[in-house]
Amino acid sequence: MNKPILSIITVNFNNVLGLLKTLESVSSQSFSSYEHIIIDAGSTDGSKEIIMQYQKKSPHLSYWSSEPDKGIYDGMNKGIEHAEGQYLYFLNSGDCLSQDVLSKIHFDGTEYLYGDTILFYKRKTKKRTYPDTLDLIYLSDNSLHHQSCFIHHTLFKDKRYDTNYKIISDWAHCFQCLIIENRTYRHLPYIVSECDGSGISSNEKKLNQERILWFQNTFSTTQSKTFIDCAALYRSGFRDIIHILANTRKFKKRMKTLILFLFRINNIFSCKHKHLED
Repeated sequence: MNKPILSIITVNFNNVLGLLKTLESVSSQSFSSYEHIIIDAGSTDGSKEIIMQYQKKSPHLSYWSSEPDKGIYDGMNKGIEHAEGQYLYFLNSGDCLSQDVLSKIHFDGTEYLYGDTILFYKRKTKKRTYPDTLDLIYLSDNSLHHQSCFIHHTLFKDKRYDTNYKIISDWAHCFQCLIIENRTYRHLPYIVSECDGSGISSNEKKLNQERILWFQNTFSTTQSKTFIDCAALYRSGFRDIIHILANTRKFKKRMKTLILFLFRINNIFSCKHKHLED
């Protein structure tokens, strides 16, 4: 049997209603070159029984398990271990593929394919559209939702999601691949998934704390300081003119250097002012 193009990995824990929605969105796709892997964390709400029913109906379910784990990234890592597809795609319970979206995608060997996302909140719906170009300043402070990313299997050859972090490990893997390793990527200019936007990753304070910690634990002091400065720069008022600065490569490089320099000068004077107040 030929290996599938795509491995869809679904992690679930006591979310039987969300799991049903996810399974339906996968089953309704006309694209057929995929396997489905479900990692359940020992649910007690009937999820296991739903997976067993799904196994009888779907020829695409290649592996499933139901046992305690150490959190969402541990479950995603377990799924990676069993994946055979050229690309890996993480669609956890409660998240859904857009209608027949997989048939639109040209899996051409590009290492990171990412599309747009619809996020649902209690009182509103938000469309998250990503840029065609992903640079250091943008990815220092922004995540691509993993529910809209198709990641080449080779990018997990010597990497797994770091279970020491609760929120940012998928972002950290993306940052490592696209910024540090300069892997190839392509934006898919349409909605790939529809997801709950109110999960733990929506807590900006905790998200930023984990990102800073990861920078500090992963890179040298100088490098981590630069990345943290870039994230702060994006969150500042300058983010509204970043697209203007990116008009030409030379201008972008010169302006980034200048703005980072000014930002550090501002930090120095801010620290001095704080000490004088103390």
